[in-house]
Amino acid sequence: MKKTLLFASVIMLAIIGLFTGCADDDNPEPVEDTPTIKSGYVVSTLSGAWPDVTTYIQWVNDLGFSAIGNDNAVELTGSSNTFSFDGALFATPFGAPANLVKYTVQSDSIPQEEERIVVPGANTFSTLYFKSEHVAYGTVAGGISKLIIFDPTTMRITDEVSLSTVTQRFPEATRTYYLDMMERDGKLFMGVHYEQNFAPVNDSAFVAVIDLNTNQVEKVIADGRTGMVFGGQAPNAGMIQDASGDIFVQALGTTQAGGKSPSGILRIKNGQTDFDPDYFFDLESVVGNICYGIYHTSGGRTFTANVQDETDFWEYLTNQPQFKYVEVDLNDKSSKGDVPGLPTTYGSRKMIIHEQEDKNLFFTIATNDENAVYEFDVSSNTSSKSFTSSGGNITGLEKLD
Repeated sequence: MKKTLLFASVIMLAIIGLFTGCADDDNPEPVEDTPTIKSGYVVSTLSGAWPDVTTYIQWVNDLGFSAIGNDNAVELTGSSNTFSFDGALFATPFGAPANLVKYTVQSDSIPQEEERIVVPGANTFSTLYFKSEHVAYGTVAGGISKLIIFDPTTMRITDEVSLSTVTQRFPEATRTYYLDMMERDGKLFMGVHYEQNFAPVNDSAFVAVIDLNTNQVEKVIADGRTGMVFGGQAPNAGMIQDASGDIFVQALGTTQAGGKSPSGILRIKNGQTDFDPDYFFDLESVVGNICYGIYHTSGGRTFTANVQDETDFWEYLTNQPQFKYVEVDLNDKSSKGDVPGLPTTYGSRKMIIHEQEDKNLFFTIATNDENAVYEFDVSSNTSSKSFTSSGGNITGLEKLD
């Protein structure tokens, strides 16, 4: 009898729990959504001694401060480039397997990892191009080299473009790098660099032309007037497009690697898919010494960086910074000189140019005394220190929007 009563009691409690659960489902407790911050800036810094380095990523509402540390930062192992798109930050830490990490900033102002893409067999994502909310392109290199197509919202790989046409051009190349991408007229223009045991395979510059309607490599164009399309010390710093739609490709040249081609700028005219035979800007001759990277503002001004001592291009012989930011004119192929008021900076510690809405420019600076960002007033052509970093050299400055 006791067992029967006990069993009946258990059944009754279960039924009560069931109906109580149903009642709760009908009137659930309100759950507060965690809003995502899609404005402000994300600043990244790098600290530590190679190879044990850490990237620190943190959000700030604006750039109106004089100093920044790592107090509110999240850590990402290794060195990393950063890109911003649609209110999110995308980081590409170096090291196999290749990782692409998406961060969003929550209401506590702390960036949080939302999702990541991992590509086994590759060492790193080298560059990204965002086409739309659901279509983006990313190159991976080191080991497997390929171009993947992914959805930046869901962070799922949706397709890939075979690059066998590109890699087969020089079978002797031990590595093929894909640096910078730009879309125009349904074509994706992608810088390519071939090297054999850390040396360029030849003195030419290469760009792959990809048809985005078919996701096929259409061709690889080459030009022997310069070589080594190697981007710059900031993500996507090797190609720009001017107001007329012309694409300009900056190449490092091969003189620092024992070759003969100088640093220079090539042009792919609007409506064309080949290098313009009538245009070449010999930066090494006009500016003096090797130039690295290219940046174009909405106001039509163009900047590069120039090494001061070409024998110490990689900055490990003297342990001194060797690069100056320089303004150039693409139309008359001339130099306007060093950007006023900016110290000589370490190119090996990233050189980033960021344009604000009011058209003023921010330049990252790394010296033996400080890591800083300087603001350049485009109306007066004067520079002043904006803020310093106590958390390492500044490797990312991205605006969220």
